[in-house]
Amino acid sequence: MKAVLSLTLLLVSMDGIAADFSVTSTKAPRIIIAPYTPAISMHRLRFSDYPLKAVMRSRLKGVSWNVTSFPDAINHTAEICYQTTGVNDIECDKITPGVNGYTERFNNLGFEYNTSIKIRHSVEGGATVIRPLGRDTVTFHLTY
Repeated sequence: MKAVLSLTLLLVSMDGIAADFSVTSTKAPRIIIAPYTPAISMHRLRFSDYPLKAVMRSRLKGVSWNVTSFPDAINHTAEICYQTTGVNDIECDKITPGVNGYTERFNNLGFEYNTSIKIRHSVEGGATVIRPLGRDTVTFHLTY
């Protein structure tokens, strides 16, 4: 009886141990043809990105990024926007194009299994067709 109780307590306590994991998404923003029309890359989590049992129990610990630049653009700016459901931005922060970054600012805004990050690139002018230098990469740092 003691052995069964000990084994049960061990299994219950192992299920309660928190684990950290991260999911990385890489997308290319579209080309910009007209100034003041943003180029966007969307970074979403899918069920297949989560470890077993983590889908409904995950919490956000932080978000890191490596955002591309548009070298032929005039006054290129970028922002990172957090969305939990739907298409409405909950919060956006300005970021520097071509520079890596990390934030924990979105951690208290709620987290759903389908949370997404939007990178929005804006320019004020430049060549007729403005192409991105590379891709945007976003990493969700999570725990469950």
